[in-house]
Amino acid sequence: MLLWTDSTWTACGVSEGDGVLVALSGGADSVALALELLGLQRDGKILRLEAAHLHHGIRGSEADRDAAFVTELCRSLGLPLHTERIDVPRIAKETGVSLELAARNARYAFLERVAADRNLDCIAIGHHRDDQAETLLLHLLRGSGTDGLAGMRFRSGRLIRPLLNTPKEEILAYLEARGQSFCTDATNFETDATRNRIRLQVIPALESVNPAIGRTLAETAAHIAEDADYLNALKEDAQRRCGTNRRALSGLPRPIRLRVLRDLLPYRDFTHADLERLDALLSGQTGDTATLKNGVVAWLDADDLRIGIPENAPYEAPVPRAGSVRLPHGTLTVETVERAAIPCGGSDAYIDADRLTGSVTARSLQSGDRFTPLGMRGTKLLSDYLTDRKVPRFLRTMPILCDEQGVVWVAGYTVDERMRVRADSKHILHYHYEED
Repeated sequence: MLLWTDSTWTACGVSEGDGVLVALSGGADSVALALELLGLQRDGKILRLEAAHLHHGIRGSEADRDAAFVTELCRSLGLPLHTERIDVPRIAKETGVSLELAARNARYAFLERVAADRNLDCIAIGHHRDDQAETLLLHLLRGSGTDGLAGMRFRSGRLIRPLLNTPKEEILAYLEARGQSFCTDATNFETDATRNRIRLQVIPALESVNPAIGRTLAETAAHIAEDADYLNALKEDAQRRCGTNRRALSGLPRPIRLRVLRDLLPYRDFTHADLERLDALLSGQTGDTATLKNGVVAWLDADDLRIGIPENAPYEAPVPRAGSVRLPHGTLTVETVERAAIPCGGSDAYIDADRLTGSVTARSLQSGDRFTPLGMRGTKLLSDYLTDRKVPRFLRTMPILCDEQGVVWVAGYTVDERMRVRADSKHILHYHYEED
């Protein structure tokens, strides 16, 4: 008796030469999954099968019972087993995340590590159709877009979910028919976790309206997944065409544009408000900014949308007459040359070395810095100079090269007039700054 169809197995993308690691908690879903995979191994549909069990250090004697059950089950089946114990409550406390999330992260990290160590091609986990229905409702309550409402996939990276179209009642009937015992996690019947409340309270209420709500929600997730896959294919094409060009991004249809902007964010726990701020910023002017979560800031330069975390901590470092020096935001290289390559890009500067006074340092911008921009007369506040060029305050991380008289070069922008290379300059230094 197979718990899934050939088309489901095809969707999991497993070939006859693959090795599979089954996540075996001892619960009904994972036990049924392991038994079915063993059958596929005997039939030559997969090459190798091994199991993995993680003791989370949460449920005391009940967790010890599960570990002992899994060990005995694998012994009786001749199934190689890999186990590990971890203190999830300690990890949750140290990282400031919920116990549920800490356990999930630890579990998947463990499975990925075992699969890599054992050179196994995929990791089979026991998510079934009822889990898919719960996932759709959970994401709906959180305000997810189509990618979230698409729920879980048959294959996500190395993870496969062969039971995703199988209802829980069929899994239980399968085990009963085989006379196979399994463990029951008592915490599944507690209503502290949101998913448990959905399973124990929301789903039964919906079944009073639609007895087939589990199948209906799973089918809905499948339909949404088709739409999401199509939109994401359009998104990938748009990413190749537009990059971070602000005008090209502005011209995209909004559903595609928001997907592209989402992928530009340096974090995955974004909110709809983050995307709306980015979208509104695209219609702004050069120098406009938007503050996002996690200390991230977005801004517009002349051509592109930029996103990053500002780092303006003060620093100062000596600059050699030759060689390289590592600075907080990049690397400065110095060399002596025979002539200046003018004009040059903003990352390069040529100066008359004979006009340097004393040692040279690279430092952060300081209040009151003044200099005479190349080609000008009289001094100007460096902060005013940068404001005129619409450089946001948080982005003023460029190194300022100074000697004992003052500013020599504002990296990325201009040198001081007194350092200009003239026709009679005998010793010329070339500065090159490579930003991280």
